[in-house]
Amino acid sequence: MNFKKPLVSILIPNYNYSKYLDNCLESVLNQTYSNIEVIFRDNASTDDSYEKALKYQKMAKGHFFVGKNRRNIGSFGNTARCFEEAEGNYILYLSSDDAIKPTFVEKCMEIMTEYKNIGFVMTHREEMDEEGNITEVPPFYNQSCVIPGEAQAAVFMMAGIAVPSQILRRREAIYSVAKERMAFQIAADWYDNFVMSCTYDVGYIKDALCQYRIHNSNETNSSERDLMGVFEHYMLINAFKRIASSHGLQKPVDRYEAAVEKLGDMCLRYCLKMLKINNKEIAHKYLYLAPVFKPNIINEENYKALMSYANQAAPIGSDIISEFEKQGVFKRTISYDPPDGFIPIK
Repeated sequence: MNFKKPLVSILIPNYNYSKYLDNCLESVLNQTYSNIEVIFRDNASTDDSYEKALKYQKMAKGHFFVGKNRRNIGSFGNTARCFEEAEGNYILYLSSDDAIKPTFVEKCMEIMTEYKNIGFVMTHREEMDEEGNITEVPPFYNQSCVIPGEAQAAVFMMAGIAVPSQILRRREAIYSVAKERMAFQIAADWYDNFVMSCTYDVGYIKDALCQYRIHNSNETNSSERDLMGVFEHYMLINAFKRIASSHGLQKPVDRYEAAVEKLGDMCLRYCLKMLKINNKEIAHKYLYLAPVFKPNIINEENYKALMSYANQAAPIGSDIISEFEKQGVFKRTISYDPPDGFIPIK
């Protein structure tokens, strides 16, 4: 361990992800940054996750803690326990089915060290399927940069941008969230990032230094079938508006109406996903819900087309689904300029 560099804690809560652990733990051991501790805690898995982690513990040069809960304490509880055991002032919550590139920590820490008011650094990501096949997606911003917190908070009103495995956080920024703590089941990390950006600036690296696992089950998860994702998102936006107002930040508040309207577009995206699995009942619910958030959406061509397909007895064709996806209407296909006031990073 190189104690001249700040200690970075990589927290890996795990439950039954043994088949992905080799990729995850090897990526941690291959980091070019020299002062890292790893906190791996297994949440009473029924597979061989714990035994596999012990194998990597023997290979580690630095501190590599492996623990196992006697009973399943839930994902939030297990993650909190990892944090309690961490000693570093810089924290990465790494999902045990994800992985990071060798320079992830080093490049994030270069920015953290130079810009003291940064609360966290987000990197771009690649997406990989259950077999490890990689899909490249465009970075959110078209250049690496430091973004003023208020400007980034305004962006968070519209989009979550990053999953936990993409983000290195400063410990003090994590503590700042506790003052505004609210419980969100689906978008808890998005909420935390918004709250941190109300106090701290944000770093962004356009290089894909994280590999994020997309599971087949993600396509039709329960939050999409029961509409909870949309309703929690609406609660999230209203919480953001309240918090921004309490911090005297006008830019996020000014985005409120646009953020609510975007929920109408989100309903169309979920409608399409339901049509892909021929669940016409839930597809119709999303179509009826969309105008609640965006009244004029009923006049848009995509809305009319989806309503037509939802009303047909036959399943929607794969060619039609592909055409919707090619348009980029339901998935981002471009990179954006950073918000005003950003500082470029070479």
